[in-house]
Amino acid sequence: MDYIKRITILAIFSLFFMITTAISAHAKTGQTYEVNTDWLNIRNGPSNHAEIVGKLKKGNQVRIFGEISGWAQTYYNGEAVWIASNHLVPKQDKEVFLPDGLLTGYTIVIDPGHGGKDPGAIGHNGVLEKDLILVTSKKIAEQLTNSGATVILTRADDSFVPLNDRVAISNKSETDAFISIHFNAFPEDYVGGINTYYYQSGHSLAQHIQNALSQEVPLRNRGVIQSNYRVLRDNKSPAILVELGFITNTTELVTLQSESYQDKVARAITLGLIEYFWE
Repeated sequence: MDYIKRITILAIFSLFFMITTAISAHAKTGQTYEVNTDWLNIRNGPSNHAEIVGKLKKGNQVRIFGEISGWAQTYYNGEAVWIASNHLVPKQDKEVFLPDGLLTGYTIVIDPGHGGKDPGAIGHNGVLEKDLILVTSKKIAEQLTNSGATVILTRADDSFVPLNDRVAISNKSETDAFISIHFNAFPEDYVGGINTYYYQSGHSLAQHIQNALSQEVPLRNRGVIQSNYRVLRDNKSPAILVELGFITNTTELVTLQSESYQDKVARAITLGLIEYFWE
């Protein structure tokens, strides 16, 4: 993304965020709501006199980033917009409406771990970590692409990619964020949950992604951990490694294999990146 353009966008967003925060100390930042009226106007300002720039229908879900005098602020086509909050009800269990274009200009490397001769961990009923990783990574890549990002996969099939090559793919690209996807394992099948690793420059990115995941997925939040993984240590870009659950936990594995869970992971990582780049 062009440096001057990025700085301009971030400056505008930062100014808007400070104004919103100052006006509304009770903004429900990060919460998800469902539209409970047949049609809800999307306006370019917090007023019934503001221009209508779109519409939401009953059942659509939106992520709210602030509230002023009965108006909730979200994003639509890459712009901050407003909707009447009295037509919204809290909801967490359905698909989240994601604004278009907020990741336009950003390059994200998604690194599906293991592959080929390296199966990764072997879970309950012989489930291979590498297979579950690839399915989930493709879901993430699709959601990021739909939000405007340029997405690079270090592997798109069941092939073996050495760690050095994974880092090289990231370092030779103008990468804004590198996310390595994994699932965890442990000898005892009661251990479960999600966590995110970083080395140095990925600390803020790790916090945003872990926070978003903890809000979207129904697994234990194991937090953010610093680690010396090669794909993190040798990466020139902010880099993290996400463990999206334990395939050795028989109950958790059923969740991890579900399309619903994979969709939630994709939405969470997309929202985490939006909040990370636009903070």
